Amino acid sequence: MINLTSITRLTVLGILLLAVPVFAQVEDDELEMLGEERTCVPESLTVAYDKYQSAEVQLNDIRQWYSFGSEYFKNKDYKSALPYLWKVFVNDSTKYARNAIRKIADCYFNLQMADSTLIASYRGLEKFSDQIRLHYYAGFLQEKLGKSECAIPHYEALVKDQPTNETYLEKLAFLYFKQDDEKALEYQKKLVDLNPNNSSYQNTLAQYGEHFYGAGGGLQAYADAWKNDPDNPEFAFKYGKAAYDAGEYLAALKPLNTVIKKDGKNAKAYDIRALTLESLEKYSAAIADYKKVLELEPKNVNIMCALANDYRNLNQFSKAKYWVRKALQTKPGFGLAYITMGEIYESAVLFCQRNRSRKYDDGLVYELAMKEYRKATKDPSYKSMALKRIRSVKPFLPTKEEVFMNQSRKNIKLKCYSWIN
Repeated sequence: MINLTSITRLTVLGILLLAVPVFAQVEDDELEMLGEERTCVPESLTVAYDKYQSAEVQLNDIRQWYSFGSEYFKNKDYKSALPYLWKVFVNDSTKYARNAIRKIADCYFNLQMADSTLIASYRGLEKFSDQIRLHYYAGFLQEKLGKSECAIPHYEALVKDQPTNETYLEKLAFLYFKQDDEKALEYQKKLVDLNPNNSSYQNTLAQYGEHFYGAGGGLQAYADAWKNDPDNPEFAFKYGKAAYDAGEYLAALKPLNTVIKKDGKNAKAYDIRALTLESLEKYSAAIADYKKVLELEPKNVNIMCALANDYRNLNQFSKAKYWVRKALQTKPGFGLAYITMGEIYESAVLFCQRNRSRKYDDGLVYELAMKEYRKATKDPSYKSMALKRIRSVKPFLPTKEEVFMNQSRKNIKLKCYSWIN
C-alpha cells in the first residue's frame, strides 16, 4: 500500500484519482526523447551517480547519507537530496537502498523529469521488483508515452498489491482494451463485481463486450447499467440500441421510449425505435417515428427512403412514391432513392398478382423497376446494389412472346397499377 504521508499531494493519488496529468507539464523535448524508445526499458540505465559506487563504503556512511538525503527530501529540496540518495542506492542492497530509490523516483517525479523518473524506476525494480511506487511511476509514464503494452505489467503489479483498488483495475482494463486483448473484459468485470451499482462500470463493460463479441455482445451489461441508473438517457439509448442489434426488439422499446420521453428531439432514438418497430412489423408506428426524425432533420434523404419502404410494406404505393420523389428533389441522382422506387414497383406486382396469374402489365411494371435500377448505377455508392437488383429482375421482364402479342400497347391498363400514371 502506498503511504501518502511520505509523498507530496502533487503525486500519486492526486493524479490517479483526479486524472490530472502532472506529466503534461513535463518539457516537450524530454517526452519526445522518451517517445522515440522502441523498448519498454530505457536503452541505458546508467546514471552519473554510479561513479559513487565503492567497496570501501561503511554502514555508517550509508546511514549518514540516507539521513542527509531524507532531510532534504522532507524539505522538498529534491535536487540537493538526489546525490545523497543515489550514494545510498549504489552502495547498499538493504532497506536503505529500497527506501532511497523510492525517494529518488519521487524527486524526479516532483521535478517533472520524466526520463529520469523512468530510469530510476527501472533501476529500482531490478533490485526490488515488488516496489509498488516504482511500478506506479513506470506504468504511468509508459501509458503517457502511448506504450500500453509496456504499462500493463506495472498495473498488473499494482492490482496484485491492491486487488480492490478500482482506479488501478479500471486503468488495467483500459490498457488491455487498447491492446485489443480480451483480458479487458476480465478486469472490467472485476470492477463491476466490486461496485455493481456503478452504472459507468457496467456501461464500459458493455462497450468492451460489444467490441470483442459484436453487436449485442454487451447486452446484459448495458441492461444492468440502465437498471442501476434508469434516469440516464445515454445508458437507456445504449441498451435500447444493443437490444435492437441483438434482435431483442420488444426489450429495446422500453429504454428507447424512456429516451424519447426525456428528450423529444433525439433523432437517433426515433430512428432506432423506428427500425425496431419495423422489425416487429409495426410499420405505421415506424412511419410516425421517421416523420419525427424529418422534423428534426428535414433534409435526411435516407429517412425519406425509409418512409417510402414502410409505405411500400403497407401496400400504400402512391405514398411510397411521394417520398422517393421527395428524396430525389432533396438530393438529385441519389442512388438509394432509385433503388427504393424499383423495389416499390416490384412489391406492387406481387400485391397485384396475389389472386391471379401473370399479366402483360406485370412485365411492364418490372420494366419500370429495371429503369430505376439502371438510374441507380450512376451513383457510385449504390452501383453494386443496383446491379444485383438488375440481375434479379431480368427474369420477370416481358418475354418476346408477350411483346409480340401486345405490339400495339405500351401503357399499363390494370386498375391495380393506376397509381403509377
